[in-house]
Amino acid sequence: MPRISVNGYDTWYEDDCFCDPWRTDIETILIQPGFGRNSQFWYHWIPRLAGRYRVIRRDLRGHGKSADGGTAPWTFDQLVDDLSRFIDVLSLGRVHVLGESTGGMLAVGLAHGHPDQVQSLTLCSSPTTIDGAGQQFFAGSHNTWQDALESLGAEGFAKWLVSQTGTAVCEDALQSQWWIDQFSSASTTALIGYSTVISGVDVAPLLPQLTVPSLVLAPTRSSATSLLEQLSIAAAIPGARVVTVDGAGHEIYADEADVTSAAYLNFLENQAGNDSAES
Repeated sequence: MPRISVNGYDTWYEDDCFCDPWRTDIETILIQPGFGRNSQFWYHWIPRLAGRYRVIRRDLRGHGKSADGGTAPWTFDQLVDDLSRFIDVLSLGRVHVLGESTGGMLAVGLAHGHPDQVQSLTLCSSPTTIDGAGQQFFAGSHNTWQDALESLGAEGFAKWLVSQTGTAVCEDALQSQWWIDQFSSASTTALIGYSTVISGVDVAPLLPQLTVPSLVLAPTRSSATSLLEQLSIAAAIPGARVVTVDGAGHEIYADEADVTSAAYLNFLENQAGNDSAES
């Protein structure tokens, strides 16, 4: 089973590689999904990536099939340490880290604190924090984001969130129900703990200090991060490339999978290319 113990709790991950078996130069991509999402949300990227790279999709603590973490503290530093130790336990060496949404905040923390583990950094729809306006959005009709989670539970919150403009874009009722089922596999406790962490930290001051090749996949219609913020993030990271993706909402990796995955592969295979690009 793809489950290992990290910092005293079980972490679930998916590990795919369909490269030629005689190759010894295979590089590893580590995908870290964001709030409420897990490894299954990225299933459709595997055919696009795994013929060229080893692709590992990691479930955050309390998300998907990972355990809640027991007494492990819900802090930014601890979550980054979880990610770093995950890489160590699997003996991955240096990896191409792709952080989606708030998973990108953790990826920034990793690239800043453990650059020896990061071969490249890609941020997909990633804010630097969930600020007051963002917290108010996620609170909905409740006083706080955490109140909304406590009141609605993981499943109720998922149903509310997927109905909001600029979030996930589902083509039909079956896809919508799948999205809700996957999101609500995260525990309410974990969602509350994680939402508190990402609302209380801002990784923006770390961006100018990053030293690894970086790409920003920037959505134009996200409810969680504006295009202006995305362009500012790219400008703050030395030498970063940016690709703007005119998706229907926040999850451009899903509704614009062809565009985002192609831009990502181009970045990995041609990191010395143009400083910026647009799609």
